[in-house]
Amino acid sequence: MIKAQHNWFAEKIFRIYVFRMLKKHFASISIIGKFPELNVNFPTLLIPNHNTWWDGFFVYFLNKTVIRQTIYLMMLNEQLKKYPFFAQVGVYGIEPDNPKATLTSLKYTLELLNLSIVPKPMVCIFPQAELQPWNPQKLKFKPGIEWIIKKWHKPVNLVPLAMRAEFLDDQLPHLFFMAETNYVVDQSSFMGLKWLESTCRDNLLKTQQAIIGKQEYNILMYGQASAQKRYDLFRLR
Repeated sequence: MIKAQHNWFAEKIFRIYVFRMLKKHFASISIIGKFPELNVNFPTLLIPNHNTWWDGFFVYFLNKTVIRQTIYLMMLNEQLKKYPFFAQVGVYGIEPDNPKATLTSLKYTLELLNLSIVPKPMVCIFPQAELQPWNPQKLKFKPGIEWIIKKWHKPVNLVPLAMRAEFLDDQLPHLFFMAETNYVVDQSSFMGLKWLESTCRDNLLKTQQAIIGKQEYNILMYGQASAQKRYDLFRLR
């Protein structure tokens, strides 16, 4: 298993790279509502959906612009071997097809949650464990996230995060984040994997309805104007 670290120089380079890449490929990036308040006494498990190649970059961007905590992100070890630079910005590996290696990664997650840093660490896990088409009704999680919560034996902030990219009326997609609630849970109060799936499913559906209903949102970044928008500006001159 490849472990994570945070190298300040790698972080600086990666931040520039991610922001430029997102600005180039997205018309805008927004958050619907506000990110929920975290209990500063406990670490955080961030639980996003996993529907695009971009998802890890999305989480990194949201942390840098909104959450602003030391974040660690679980990634397939196979991919991390191809791109070892990611380990320098808080990414660590997991091998879901290898039970022994998976257990090692889950135990390492507990070590990360227990880090003595201020503010408390945040660990991002994609419990779908693989890329899946956007379909809230068929949302299915692997049991690793439940194992972590039950073995942690302490309270933890548990935040479902919905991420949705829509083209709308533009050539480039618009990205939306939504995280309505922080659930402070421990091994006794956590209501199980089915509850977490249902909660995340509801959050995804609410995000979808918010986008359809044009609910008010806060723009975190304006992206590059599409060819369509540049043409419209030129035509109006």
